[in-house]
Amino acid sequence: MSGPAAPPPTQEGASARRVLRTGWVVFALLPVAFVAAEILGDWLLSVQGYSSGDEDVPTAVGLRAGLPAVLVLITPPIAGAWCGRKAERLGHPGGRPLFIVGTVVAAASVFLNLVQVLASRILEL
Repeated sequence: MSGPAAPPPTQEGASARRVLRTGWVVFALLPVAFVAAEILGDWLLSVQGYSSGDEDVPTAVGLRAGLPAVLVLITPPIAGAWCGRKAERLGHPGGRPLFIVGTVVAAASVFLNLVQVLASRILEL
């Protein structure tokens, strides 16, 4: 004896699964974004006449190089969180974990970069 037949997939269900799958694929690009952020940050420092190992980099120069790099770094988790939230709104319960993971990873990335900047400024006093 078999159980009740599963209802046929609806258009909304297929759309939610597609959005969720896209979200996880985008989130999986986080290592690529990390490498791209490192390269971008180093390049922006070198364009301004500094090297990544210099200890006397002014704050404004560091921010001009660091902020775009952080934006590149947090793009995959934010896009993944957005897709997770959209999938959840479309009725797929698997969107919630993606939303939570993407939000936590993006917030942790920003927080850790901010702590690094603050700690380096405090310790050089």
